[in-house]
Amino acid sequence: MKLDESARALIGKGANATLVTLNPDGSPQVSVIWVALQAGEHDDELVIAHLSDSYRKVRNIRRDGRVALTVVADPDGPTLREYLWVSGTARIVEGGAPALLRQLSDVLTPGSGFPPADAPEGFLTRITVEKVGGVGPWAQ
Repeated sequence: MKLDESARALIGKGANATLVTLNPDGSPQVSVIWVALQAGEHDDELVIAHLSDSYRKVRNIRRDGRVALTVVADPDGPTLREYLWVSGTARIVEGGAPALLRQLSDVLTPGSGFPPADAPEGFLTRITVEKVGGVGPWAQ
């Protein structure tokens, strides 16, 4: 699925988000993450980087790829903040974490020097977008 232009603008070159995965007992596991949008010819993917596969979210995705993700817009007045939620199917792929983390760090924490030069290649979570909603123009 392709995200509309308003959702693309909200994510921009990188965004803070919450990721929900499913624990083995079916309960939710929530993580605050950095997310990037990678546009394909026919579909968009949301991409998250991890330097290690020891994180619970990585183990959960390997077992069950059903995920949900929320990006909250910056405040714009006294009303409810706009937010985008996405549900989809995630998969873990090896390598690529330092490059994506550098890209996201440049946007979200400029000058932090993260990740370190000797960071392991790590893993990427690639999320295929299946449903979109929330409060904002993307939910119309």
